[in-house]
Amino acid sequence: MSVQPTPADNLIRQIGRDLVTVGRVPLILLVLVLISALGVVYITHQSRQLVAQQEQLLIERDDLDIEWRNQLLEENSLAEHSRIETQAEKALEMKRPNAKNEVVVQ
Repeated sequence: MSVQPTPADNLIRQIGRDLVTVGRVPLILLVLVLISALGVVYITHQSRQLVAQQEQLLIERDDLDIEWRNQLLEENSLAEHSRIETQAEKALEMKRPNAKNEVVVQ
């Protein structure tokens, strides 16, 4: 008993044979196109990740900039002359010298 190949089997074999013999160039081009498409997808994915990372870094930079400005404001308020004078009077019990206590050195 021999099994007769169906016409679909013959067609598949014929297509395979044509791809290997006659269709080498189109087959190679098809593989190259698929590799190129996968490369585009990979590069696009990498670009999107880098853009998201850049956005995160920009947000972090803005937060640090705001914190730096707040630190400058705090430093300026702590360095005010009136505050230092008040602290010296309260904590160290310092007083301004009057005209009698001043000594002029020449």
